[in-house]
Order: sequence, then structure tokens, then C-alpha cells
Amino acid sequence: MPDHDEEPGEELVEDSLELPGSGEPAPAGEEPASTVKADWRARIRRSGFGQVAVLLTASFAIAIAAWWAVKPSDSEDPQAKTAVVTQVDVEGAQRAPTQGDTAPAFAGTDIDSRQVSLTELRGRPVWLIFAATWCTGCRTEMPDVRDAVTAYGDDVQVVVVYVGESASAVRSYSDRVGNRGGDHGGSSGSGLAEVADQSQEISAAYGVMGVPSHFFIDGDGVVREVHVGLLSPEQMTRSIEALRTS
Repeated sequence: MPDHDEEPGEELVEDSLELPGSGEPAPAGEEPASTVKADWRARIRRSGFGQVAVLLTASFAIAIAAWWAVKPSDSEDPQAKTAVVTQVDVEGAQRAPTQGDTAPAFAGTDIDSRQVSLTELRGRPVWLIFAATWCTGCRTEMPDVRDAVTAYGDDVQVVVVYVGESASAVRSYSDRVGNRGGDHGGSSGSGLAEVADQSQEISAAYGVMGVPSHFFIDGDGVVREVHVGLLSPEQMTRSIEALRTS
């Protein structure tokens, strides 16, 4: 007889070594493998480990069922599958304008020292984007933004505001990703302006909490659409077309 009581965990380890399949007879005094085969599940259930294992298995099954019930279907908007947003901390952020609100006025200087003012852009649709040079989603959608600028020309003014960034950092980034020059006009062109919002004043006025964030503003200065996260080319086209006809 052992000189100490066996713990449930010890019994489980010993039994696990005697599970069938080894092909060797059980030593004298121990249960044969056939008996262990019949009893090991019952012993697990009686042990604390067994109860935990059953609970974990049940929880996993419930989680899988819940995910399957809410997962997006292939027929849903592809934007839902690609929505990427990165949180930013903007000091003094105000309530973000929503559809139908008057867009907060702003003025700034783009990376080529040109003045950009929402008031001066009145009468022309504006696509205002809040981004960051380190934001993966912002970099991912930028080629599509440039394509839209090229396609629509003077029909819409795109203003990209970089949250908390210096002009030199934005200028370097703009050169690397190919925003400056070309058919889209670059930051100096008529279709695309890039503004470094190092003070976060513009970002705070628009209540920015994540990048990229998109505000589509009509010629009267009214917000028509707001999107937070990465946009697909199809979504960009739909939003611009709606803005042009509003």
C-alpha cells in the first residue's frame, strides 16, 4: 500500500500511461488495459481536471456557434471585410459631426505651403480624410484615393489631414508613397492637398478617434457621409457620386 494518498492528478497520469494500444500485458497487481479502457473517461469525469476539461470544451463549442451565427456572409458589403481603423488619441476632441451637420470650419497650410480653407472651398464638394503616416490602413487605401483624384479632377477637392504629424514627416511620407506630382496633381495640385495637423486642432474639431476617417462634405458645407476605417474603391466611388449629386 502506498505511504500517501493518491491525488486525482496522479491517478490520471498513471492511467494515461496504461491506455490501450501498447500491446503489452499489465503487470501483476494492476488493472488490465481492457479495464482501463472502460474506466478512463469515468475517472476523468470524477477528477477536477475532467470537470474543467468538460467546461472548456463546452465553452469552446458555444463560442464557435456564436461566431458562426454572426460572421459576415459572402454577399455582404465587401467594406465590412476590409474595415481597418487605428485608434488615435486626440486631446480635446469634440463631438464628431454626423450626416446633416454643418462641417466645422478649418484652415491650414499644406506641405507645399499653400493655404487650405474649408470656407474658401465653399461651392465645391470636399472629401476630408484624417490619416497618419504610420497607419497601415491609410497607406493601403492611398493608391485608391489618388485614383479617385485623377478620375474626378476638379469635381471634388480631397484634403488629407495627418493627425499630430509635422510637415517634414508628412512631406517625406508623401514622397515615398507617390502622392506628389503625377496626374493627380500631388499636394500642390488642384485635386489633392495634404495638411500636417501637428497641433491636432483640426482633428479635435472633427472628433477624430481613429484613422483613417472620412468626411464627405457638399458644396454648402454640410456633411453628407461619415466613414471610419478603410474604404474600398467601390465605396469611394459611391460616396463621391452621391456627393456630386447632393
